[in-house]
Amino acid sequence: MKVFNVEPNKCSGCHLCELVCSFKHYSTFSAEISNIRIESIEDKAFNVPVKCMQCEEAYCIKSCVAGALYKDYLTGAVKVDHDKCIGCKACIMACPFGAVNIIRINDRLQISICDLCSGDPECVKVCRGKALTYVEEGKINAKKRSSTLNRIAESAEGGNFDG
Repeated sequence: MKVFNVEPNKCSGCHLCELVCSFKHYSTFSAEISNIRIESIEDKAFNVPVKCMQCEEAYCIKSCVAGALYKDYLTGAVKVDHDKCIGCKACIMACPFGAVNIIRINDRLQISICDLCSGDPECVKVCRGKALTYVEEGKINAKKRSSTLNRIAESAEGGNFDG
């Protein structure tokens, strides 16, 4: 299975990933409705791509009382059944990475979470700095991936991810 890897130290903060994501999913170029976000830590001149890490034990899924979140076992992506979602925001609070958002689409609020573009993430294709990669799980050095996840978690703990 392929996994999505984020290397914040390679992110230039260009926001192309946000724009291509919003266009792919909602047919409009808008970082505000993207399933991936670039959070800038200005005092450190550091950009962090924030998106669903498709956790093995996904707390967002476990927290969803409506059963609206589920795992796509072909891609490993967490998906949302918007018809079942009751808008309680438990998934937002449960995500340790701050990667679940609520967005407004056609005057309706809905949960926004990366679905890996059904196994072919558009954001990876446009990331010139290679901060975003989608590779076979065995090709990622476990220590490097753990280090990256720890940096993202540290950023999520101290940052404001309310948009």
